[in-house]
Amino acid sequence: MIYEEHLRAAESSAWSIDSIRWGAIDHRIARDEAEIHAGLRDAAMIEGYLPTFAPRLMLLLWDDVDATAILSMELYEGLKHYTALRRYLDVVGDQRSESSVRELVEARARTSSIQYDRDSAVTYLTHFMCSELFAAHFFRRIGAQTREPVLAQLMDYMSRDELRHSAGAGALLKKRITADPSVVPEIISAAENFRHYGSDVVEIPLAEQNDFDAIMAMNRKIRQLCGLSPTEHLMEEMSNG
Repeated sequence: MIYEEHLRAAESSAWSIDSIRWGAIDHRIARDEAEIHAGLRDAAMIEGYLPTFAPRLMLLLWDDVDATAILSMELYEGLKHYTALRRYLDVVGDQRSESSVRELVEARARTSSIQYDRDSAVTYLTHFMCSELFAAHFFRRIGAQTREPVLAQLMDYMSRDELRHSAGAGALLKKRITADPSVVPEIISAAENFRHYGSDVVEIPLAEQNDFDAIMAMNRKIRQLCGLSPTEHLMEEMSNG
């Protein structure tokens, strides 16, 4: 089963909340990184959205045991990310800490009317794969920007997790391509019209949407799956008039 491979990968690289050196946080440096902390608040909101988002996607893929297993693992690790991000922000004295839970609940409530069309399962799965890839690059970028060593370590852990999550979704898409190659155009179209699922609860920063490294990584990912990247497909469309 696909899940077994990804479970082994998760267990071999597992980290715990208690493994983070919370007492070693450099508060002097952290006080100067308010802009980074704003990005972490948005990231925490997205990770905290998973208990609402993941079950919706799992219900869409109820007949794919691998898919529901991998999404369950993503839900567990996403909530670990949420917990770690909130703890970091609490420790460094984030001023919005007290309202964070209320804001998360309100954001989840705003998504209560969202319904997914089962016929578009491949599109939603592609968006999920790409969202996790963008998240990996976001955490990697924060890790490179921060001068606070504990946050840098945390971002490294989380970036690696997100790459695994994206790979898991990619394996599920590959399984569907093998069973029915006609889904390839839908995957390419979904990537061309990529929508980060986190935009359900936060306004995804333009800089993240236009992250060149993440876009190129997404192109490579789609090419590996489909034999053609979104960029190449668009160039073909343009050359054909």
